[in-house]
Amino acid sequence: MESIAYEELLQKDGKVITHVVGSSMLPLLHDRQSIVIVEDVKNVPPKKGDVVLYKTNGTYILHRIRKITETEYLIRGDNTWVIEHIKKGAILATLTGFYRIPNGKLITRDNTAYRIYQIVLPAIRWIRRIGGRIKRTIKYTVSRNNG
Repeated sequence: MESIAYEELLQKDGKVITHVVGSSMLPLLHDRQSIVIVEDVKNVPPKKGDVVLYKTNGTYILHRIRKITETEYLIRGDNTWVIEHIKKGAILATLTGFYRIPNGKLITRDNTAYRIYQIVLPAIRWIRRIGGRIKRTIKYTVSRNNG
């Protein structure tokens, strides 16, 4: 079976439905357990807080827009700390919905709970980061005292 690039599918159908691979968008999207619907940016222009599809070094990436400037988007995954600078013309599609397996419920970008998640996410990120540091400190202290 021949592989078709997402760009071709977006041009032909205006949208792509595919599964997620990777953990950079946790806790929102789960590796091989979430199916996303992305629509061509010509039909659904991205805005701050949207999850967008772009291609870098031959790899398709699905990350969230953190800030928009005149020439670029500042983007990062919900589960990452590195900010990526992506030129405006490089964005292929905008996430318009996703399914979580096994329940199969469609969640759209207009869903109230999803919109709240977008607003609360920055605070959650810092809490998760601090929690991770505390956990690592405790592990280190325990292993040092037991060793």
